[in-house]
Formats: sequence, structure tokens, C-alpha cells
Amino acid sequence: MFDASVTADLADDVPHDRSSFPIVCHDRVSLTRWIAALAMADIIGVASIAVLTLRLYANPLNYEVGQISADLASFLVGWIVATYALNLYGRRTVLSGARMHSLDGLAACALTFGIVLLLGLALNFIGSVSRVWLLTWALGVFVWIGSLRALWAYSLRRSLHKGKCLDRALVLAGSSQYARRLGNEIERESRGQIAVVSAMPIPGTPGGVAIDWVEQAIRDGLIDCVMIAKFDEAVEPLRALLRRLKRLAVDVTLIPDLAELPTSVLSVGRIGVLPAIGIASRPLTAVQVALKRAEDLILSCLIMLLALPVFIVVALAIKLDSPGPILFGQRREGYHNKVFKVWKFRTMYHEARDEGASQQTSRRDRRVTRVGRLLRRLSLDELPQLINVIRGEMSFVGPRPHALGMTSVGLPMTQVLEEYAARHRLKPGITGWAQVNGCRGEIDSHEKLRRRVSLDCYYIDHWCLSLDFWILLRTAALLVLDSDAY
Repeated sequence: MFDASVTADLADDVPHDRSSFPIVCHDRVSLTRWIAALAMADIIGVASIAVLTLRLYANPLNYEVGQISADLASFLVGWIVATYALNLYGRRTVLSGARMHSLDGLAACALTFGIVLLLGLALNFIGSVSRVWLLTWALGVFVWIGSLRALWAYSLRRSLHKGKCLDRALVLAGSSQYARRLGNEIERESRGQIAVVSAMPIPGTPGGVAIDWVEQAIRDGLIDCVMIAKFDEAVEPLRALLRRLKRLAVDVTLIPDLAELPTSVLSVGRIGVLPAIGIASRPLTAVQVALKRAEDLILSCLIMLLALPVFIVVALAIKLDSPGPILFGQRREGYHNKVFKVWKFRTMYHEARDEGASQQTSRRDRRVTRVGRLLRRLSLDELPQLINVIRGEMSFVGPRPHALGMTSVGLPMTQVLEEYAARHRLKPGITGWAQVNGCRGEIDSHEKLRRRVSLDCYYIDHWCLSLDFWILLRTAALLVLDSDAY
């Protein structure tokens, strides 16, 4: 029914008018094959790195073939567990972008080698393994997995820029005008991953094609999914269409009209037989809350032990520099706007303290002591907040808590920005996504507040362990290189 040469010519003639009924052809990328190739490259690369590093660092006379087989088998078990837990080969993960995809791969590597060590200790074969080889193998795998995902994302992005797509969609709506507009929005919002091959009214409505036309296009493999919108006035034609589409191997999506509601759709599910659209959700599941709490306790206790000499030196320096207490407590807003006292090393003269934060600290603030200036520059004044983390009032990574009386250009934060309270959906942190993206220091403009809140909300909506580790690494670099700390 469809002539490929004719439809290819039509692609040049009507690039902006998708209301024409002929199908506009698009080259389709098989994401399943790309993911299968990625998984195969992961396993082959890991095994090759293990063999190559073994020849370099292990003594062949003292190392049996069975041992490397056990190590590789342990890695395979760990990799299966890690990839399942992190959904590493899921569509959402592989399409998340080069940076996040690479970070998820590195997190899976860390979890896998942790499982390898546990299995090695449990099965009593880890003692005979060359530690140098194991470390070199692990580092090689980290580089391979991270680099491979960056290259994979780059190759996919190039394919999409060349006009290829992951899915070919037919858009059906209540009118030609709305169908065209929706088709443009789908291509724009999907960043080229979905190509709209044609957009038209719903069959059975004025201007719509016959249902047989849609059915034949699907049978000929020209359409991967059908998207239907603005169907309020076409209930009966829609029922007839859906009865036919259910017999075919095609994805069918109904797009509800939520234009009058100031919200976005997060998920679509079911409550029994009733369809349910999720428009808001808790930022973390119960499992994710437990993982983040475990991360906080492990890191805070470890750093408390390692930084004990620093605590002593800083406490002595503060005491010798100016009279007053060593610690400074300030009431701040945390999770669900609950008020708690955050602890810091005192960096100001005791008589100039500002517990209500009526005046934000400026770059050359005269209230800051000599030792306090150095502590603030290196962010060492934040160390006592480890106590807040252990007590569960704060997290290691999260939106920075602001003092109760803090203002932006003389106005309370909530008056300047309605979305400000949304940053309290998660526990506040010692460091955060906003801080590693240049949002440090005083908030002396409304634009700075908007950017900070926007970055905080992005972190809350996209939380994962790999993002936390990335923020911690960037924070460590900023302790030395950041000139905005004062």
C-alpha cells in the first residue's frame, strides 16, 4: 500500500506539515540491539582486562587458571546483581545522557567489586589472589565501563542528529491543527528520539482517514506507536479505533489534556482496574531512604574518626584567636520545614554573632575572625554538622539549610519564590548540587535564589547514589579550587 520511493519524496516536500496523510519515512535505530551490543562489550572488555592485567602483574607459576575463572564468575554474579539493582540496561538509564549513564556504570562497578570481595572471603579464595592484579583489574574496569558509556551516548546522539529515531509515532487528535502542534511538541520534548511520521484527526472524525489505513500502516512496519490526544469529543470513534488497535502489535498511548492544571505527569499506573496518573510523589522510596541513610552513617562516622586531629587543631585555633565558645549553633529549616539547630565552628567574634541570620555574610565581612576566614575558605567550619548527620537531622548531600530569618534583598524567601518550600522535601545536606554548580556565598539577588532552588529541586527529583558520589568528588575539588567560598 505504501511506496517507499513516494514517501521518501514526500519527506522533502512537506517537512513542516504533518497533516498530510502519506507516511514520512524515518530511519529507525533498534535500541534493543544497541543495548545488547553494550552489554556484550561490557563483559568482553572486563574479561579481556582481567587476562591482560594478569599477564602483567600475577606470577603464572603461583596462579592457577581455576582462580581467575572463580574471580570472573564472581564478577559475573556481582554484575548481574548490580545491573538489576541499578537498572543499568533499562531504557531510562541508557537514555539519561553521557554523564549520568557513565556515573551509573561506575556505581555498578563499585557494587560489583564489593560483591567479588565478599564472595572471595566467603569462599576462601581471595587470599591467594594477587592484590596488585585485583586492584589493577578494578581500575581498568572502571575506566572501560565509564569510557564505553560516554562513547555509546555520543554515538547514539550522532545517529539521532542525522535524522534517525528510536520510535516512529503516528499522532491522532481531535483536529488537524492540534495534531500538528502535538506532533511538533513530541519531537521537541523527546529530543529527536521519537519521530512523528504523520499527524491527523482521529479516524471517524471530520478530516480523519479510515481505520483500515492506520491498521495497514502498522502491519507494514511503518509505525511503532500510536499517540492519541484531544479525544473528549470523539469518544465513539476512539472506541472503534482502540478495538482494532488492540489486535495489533503496536504501542498505544493516550495523552490526557492537563493544560488547565499547573502540574506535570510523573507516572501512569493502575489502582485495581482504574487508570491512575501520578502528578507528584515522594522523592525517595523506602529502599532509597535506607540506602541514603546508610551512606550518611558510614561516611560521617568514617570522616569523624579520620578528622579527629583536625577537630582538635581547629578548636585550639578558635580558642586562641578570640574569646567565646568553639561551636556556634543556629536554628534552621530542614525536612518538611522542621526546625533544628545546625552546628558549625565559630567563625565570627562572639559579640557579633547573628543567630537569626538577619545579615548574610559578605566577602570582606568585619565580623569574621582571622581563623574564621580561613575556616570558611576551606569549608572546615562545616565539620561539626557531621553531628547533625549522625543524629538524622541532616544528610551528607542535599539542599543547604537556610536560617529562619534569612532574606533575599530584604524579602523572605517564600515571598520571593513560591517554589522555595519544595526544597524541604528532602533532608538538608552539608553539600549539595547547587553548591558544586557555583551557588555559594550570599544570596544578594532574586535570580541567585531562583537558580539555587532550581538546582536543589533538580537534585531531589533525580537522586541516585551515583549522583551523591559525583557531588562529593566535586566538593572535594572545590575545597581547594573554589574562590567563591568566604
